[in-house]
Amino acid sequence: MNKSNEFQRNETLVKYIFRIRNHYVINGTLNDAPSHPLVAIIDDILSDMNEDERIILRNEYIKKMPRYWWQNYYSKSRYYRIKGKALKNFIRLSKW
Repeated sequence: MNKSNEFQRNETLVKYIFRIRNHYVINGTLNDAPSHPLVAIIDDILSDMNEDERIILRNEYIKKMPRYWWQNYYSKSRYYRIKGKALKNFIRLSKW
């Protein structure tokens, strides 16, 4: 599998996971949303990641920052390299 397809597949999966997480946080559940098991698991996974990976995933999928928010912090190649590693690492840590 080429790197582009792997990146896209990983990004699709991570987007879906964060969409579910954000749904529980925004809409709440019968219980308090932050204590929902899925939210807690995802937040724990993020806390186990390195700072750059955590920043990119939070800004992309939780805060939903403007499209090119990263340009003030990373070069394009560094951003995509870190994002690719973050996606792989998130999936690996989640064991999904």
